[in-house]
Amino acid sequence: MTTYQSFMLSTCFGVATGIVIAGWFFIIKDWIEKIKEKCRKRKDAQKTEAETTIEE
Repeated sequence: MTTYQSFMLSTCFGVATGIVIAGWFFIIKDWIEKIKEKCRKRKDAQKTEAETTIEE
């Protein structure tokens, strides 16, 4: 294998690995944001329900 072929192989492998790692990073980040949003909505709903109960 020539030096040029070796360089191309390592470059392509590095790019492919980086894309996979970045994909997993964004999947996990989005998953965490959805969980936080769900918790925030639940807290807001409980707060609104508590305020409605107090007003009555």
